[in-house]
Amino acid sequence: MPIQILFHHSDSVRICDVRRMKKAIRSIATDYGWTHGDISIALMNDLEIRGLNSKHLSHDYATDVISFDLSSSDDFLEGEIIASIETADREAKDHGWQGDDELLLYVIHGMLHIIGLRDKKTKETQIMREAERHYLQQFNLFS
Repeated sequence: MPIQILFHHSDSVRICDVRRMKKAIRSIATDYGWTHGDISIALMNDLEIRGLNSKHLSHDYATDVISFDLSSSDDFLEGEIIASIETADREAKDHGWQGDDELLLYVIHGMLHIIGLRDKKTKETQIMREAERHYLQQFNLFS
């Protein structure tokens, strides 16, 4: 079975362009050698993501994206990406682009975490930012 992507969203958030998110997820998976898997993407508001952030990571604040690598084997990628549409809409204004563009960045960032990239140390962060730029360029969002 190829990479399957499931979308969920709370009733309190707007509908967004999931086509680009699916394309980005599949591109990342393919580039990193994954051919089979399930990725779930949940889109929610700040209050909802704050609750999950507090419950799972002990951080009592809203955040842009949370991701979980749920893979239990080396040949089936499984993960969950949770992103805040409210944060994306708010932050997009600072970057001069649309909320869906910022949300795409969050999904790319979450997927890169699922496939193993980290961003705690300076060198890791540099690699993560380069990968984000690479995938955003596929959508003409970064030159």
